[in-house]
Amino acid sequence: MMTIQCRVTIDENQFIEDVTFQAVPRIGESVSMAGDTTSLRVSRVVHLPEGASQEALIVVELTSKIL
Repeated sequence: MMTIQCRVTIDENQFIEDVTFQAVPRIGESVSMAGDTTSLRVSRVVHLPEGASQEALIVVELTSKIL
């Protein structure tokens, strides 16, 4: 099965983590992080142009706030 590597930030925090998803999450979708029971929702998905980053070309912003 193919997976997607994304850069993830939570609640506009400067901490960025690389996370693997089965598919690119959609805005408003509920997601969970490994080892964390917090309910998180996707607030923004940014597709970076080719070559802008050597690792992840998709940035996913998550929030613990209700959308």
